[in-house]
Amino acid sequence: MAAAKSRKNLIAARLRPYLAPVLLEATGRAVNQRLLDEIVREAETIVSRSSDRIVRKLVESTSMGATAGLRLHALVYSESRAPAWYIGQEHDNVTHELVVVAARGGNALICASDGAARDRIVKNLTSAKPLPPAALSGFVGTEAAAIWLNGVHTPTAVKANTKFLTGVSLEYALDPLGDQTYRCSAIRSHPDIPGLKDDRARSLMVGAAPDGARVWIGRPADWQVFAGQLGAILDHALARKPAADVYGFLAQPIDDTSVVKDPYAIAIVPGELLSEDAIDEQRREEARRWAYDARFEIVGKDGLSLEIDPYLNGVRLGRVRLGVTFDHAIARLSARWTDEPSGAEKERSDCDAMLTDCGKVKIYYDSGHTVMQSRCYTAGFTDQPFGWTFESMKGFDIDREKPDFSKSNPLAKVIGLKTDTSLFGFVTRKLFPKGWLACDDGSMELADFIHVDTDKAVVTLVHVKASQTKKPDRTVSVADYEIVVSQAVKNVRHLDRRNLETELRNGRAKKIGAAVWKDGKRQANRDGFLAAVKALPPTATKVAMVLQPRLTSTELAACANPNASKVRRMRMKQLNALMLSARLSTMACGAELRAVAEQL
Repeated sequence: MAAAKSRKNLIAARLRPYLAPVLLEATGRAVNQRLLDEIVREAETIVSRSSDRIVRKLVESTSMGATAGLRLHALVYSESRAPAWYIGQEHDNVTHELVVVAARGGNALICASDGAARDRIVKNLTSAKPLPPAALSGFVGTEAAAIWLNGVHTPTAVKANTKFLTGVSLEYALDPLGDQTYRCSAIRSHPDIPGLKDDRARSLMVGAAPDGARVWIGRPADWQVFAGQLGAILDHALARKPAADVYGFLAQPIDDTSVVKDPYAIAIVPGELLSEDAIDEQRREEARRWAYDARFEIVGKDGLSLEIDPYLNGVRLGRVRLGVTFDHAIARLSARWTDEPSGAEKERSDCDAMLTDCGKVKIYYDSGHTVMQSRCYTAGFTDQPFGWTFESMKGFDIDREKPDFSKSNPLAKVIGLKTDTSLFGFVTRKLFPKGWLACDDGSMELADFIHVDTDKAVVTLVHVKASQTKKPDRTVSVADYEIVVSQAVKNVRHLDRRNLETELRNGRAKKIGAAVWKDGKRQANRDGFLAAVKALPPTATKVAMVLQPRLTSTELAACANPNASKVRRMRMKQLNALMLSARLSTMACGAELRAVAEQL
C-alpha cells in the first residue's frame, strides 16, 4: 500500500498535463469510482488498439487517488509508426501519450495529450457522453481574443462559410447585422469562473468549444493546480451559467427543443442554385423547379412536425406529414403521405427527396426558431428596419411568376403582352417602362431581367419570385424570400460591366434572348441592349433587385404598431434580418440591394 502511494506521488510530481478537458455525463447509473472505472476500462482498450500503420501499447494505468473532490486516473500508452519518408520498421518513431480521466458524481472529464486520441475515446465511449452545448455557455465571456464562426446561412460565393478572428475584445469587432447568420463554434475569452484566476485575481483566458463539450486553458504549473482547475471547470459547467449577452445577435444552436413551437413556413433552398461549380443542367433545373415553382401550404401542426399540402406549378400533389425529430440535437426529417391523388407519383417521390434533405430545408417557427442544416437555431434580431419599395400591383397576379406558355407560344413571345398578368408582365409593363430591358430567365441565368438606364447610368439585375398567397390580409413569411434573396446575392458579382456583357453575349442564342424591350417596345434582337451595356461607364450604379410581393405596405405598418402580436413582430424581424444581411453582402460587391413589395 505504501509503495503504491509512493509510486502515485512520484508520478503526480512529474506530471504536467495540458488542461483541455472534454466534459462528460454518465449514460447509465454509474457514479464516482464506478463511473471512473468503466471509462478507464473502455479508454484502455481504445488507446491500445493498433491500426495498419500504427502500433499502440498500453504502458501504464495508474489510479491517482482523489484531489479537489475528483477521482483521477492516468493512462500512458506508446505509439510506434514508420516516418513518412521511410517504408519499413527499422526507423520507427516512438512517442508516448497521456490520458487523464477524472470523475465526480455522474460526471467525468477526459484530458489527452493527443487530440485525435481524445476524440477517438469520446466517440467510442458507451459509459459516458459529452455534455450538451448549453452546459458550456458559461465559458463564453468578454474580452475575446479569438473567435471561430460557422455560417448557418445557405452557402454562397459572396459570403464566407467560416470565419476566424483575433483581436483584443472581439465582441466589439463583430457585426450585429453581417454576422447574425453565423454561430460561435469556439472562442477564447475571459469568463468569470471561480477557481480560474491568476495571481492578481484576474480571470484566466479560457478557450471553449461548446459543440464539442471541450474547454482549454493551458499547461498548469503542477498536478495539484491541474486537478484543482479541473474541479473548477466541472463546478462551473454544472452551474449552467449563461453566456455573456454581448453575443446574443449570433445564431444560437439549442438543445431543448421543447420551447420550439408553431411552424408557420417552410422553404426549399437547394445548394445547386447557389453553387459556382459546374452542375448538371438537369439537376440545376430540378432544383429551380422546387425552389420557384413549388409552394407548401401548412395545414396542420403537431409540435415540431407539420402537415403540408405541396403544390407544383399550381397542381396539388397531396398531403404529407413532415416529421421533425432530434437525436442528440441533430434534426431528422421524415415524410409520410396521407393523401395521394393519382397521377403525381413521380412528383411526390421528388418532393420526398427535397423535404427530407436537411441541407435544403428551412422550417420557421413562431417561437423565433429555425430548423436548418440539421440543427435548430434561435437568434437575437436587431430592430433596424430594411427600406422597402412598395408598388401597386393591381391587375396582376402576384402568385404567378410567369405567363402561361407552350412550344407554339414560347415564353419569350408571351412575356409582356396585354394578356400577361404575371409578375413577369408587371416587370415589363409597369416596373420598367423606360430604358433597356432584357429577360434572362432559364438555367444559369444572371437574373430574371436585366435593366439598363443609359441616362442615369444604372444597371439592375431583377430577381422575381411569386408570393405563395395573394390574400389581401396575408402576413409576412421569410420562406418566400429565402431562395430569391440568396440568388440575388450570389449573382451580384455579374453586375461588373465586363462580366455582365460577356455573360449576356454568351446567352444570345438562348430562346429567351429574343425577349428585349426599349422604352416598353419589343426589339428584334439584343444588339442594341448589348451596346447599351457596353457603353455603361465604370462608375455606373449597380443594383440587385428582388421582386417578391408577399410583404404588403399594410402588413409592414401593422408590424410596426406597438400593439402588434409578438409572433407578427418576430416574423418581420426575421425578414428584416435576412434582407439587412443580404444588403451588406451586395454592398461588399459595390452594389445596392432593393426590394419591391406590394402597395396595398
